[in-house]
Amino acid sequence: MSKPCFQLKGGLFTLTVLHLQTNDLKEFEETLNSKIAESPDFFKQLPVIIDLSQLSEDALHLDFNWLKNLLINQGIIPVALHNIPKHLLGKATQSNWGIFPNIQPRYDKPKVESIDADIKKDTEKATLPQEDHCPVTLVTSHIRSGQQVYHPGGDLIIINTVNTGAEVLSDGNIHIYGALRGRALAGVKGDASARIFCQSLEAELVSIAGKYKVLESIADEWRGKAVQIYLENDDLKIEQFTKEF
Repeated sequence: MSKPCFQLKGGLFTLTVLHLQTNDLKEFEETLNSKIAESPDFFKQLPVIIDLSQLSEDALHLDFNWLKNLLINQGIIPVALHNIPKHLLGKATQSNWGIFPNIQPRYDKPKVESIDADIKKDTEKATLPQEDHCPVTLVTSHIRSGQQVYHPGGDLIIINTVNTGAEVLSDGNIHIYGALRGRALAGVKGDASARIFCQSLEAELVSIAGKYKVLESIADEWRGKAVQIYLENDDLKIEQFTKEF
């Protein structure tokens, strides 16, 4: 019997969620363009989920085809719609968008004042056993390109390098005793007190509780330095860190 030419398997992947807060797509395009101008490499070929839970109740119309074409023209890959209001569900299902089931409650009002592509990560996928919710997990090996390590319920300590194209995530703090060249996301379930520590900051992206900076927006003065990264007044701060971890 010949080997099948393909297999279908379920999987969980980390994706960026863009929370759309207006049905005025001209306004959205202007804001998106300004964000892309700040960090063009971050948005290049970026797969995104469009979450509609923060649309106001009077947003009675949304041009889904225009929205998709707008994203594609900017080099962004539209994956699916999520949390679609009931009055827009019919048009959404006819628009050739992928649709994720509505599993989150709708907000009565938008809770964020400006449109942003803040990183909202689905962190269910892990390369560490998820049943072991210990306060601290220690990783001694290199985190290779394409590898993702997520530690739920505590701090993640890595005594090696996080390579470009790799991703490390933790509900708590992240300590990296080598170079951070990939992505590091701390406080992924909303802990704004979480911090990232690394011996050499060369990151593609750093994020705490959804607030992020990408390579282009990290000042040159911090590149290659031992730093700590934390939130202060909802703003991501980077400062030199000379103490022992």
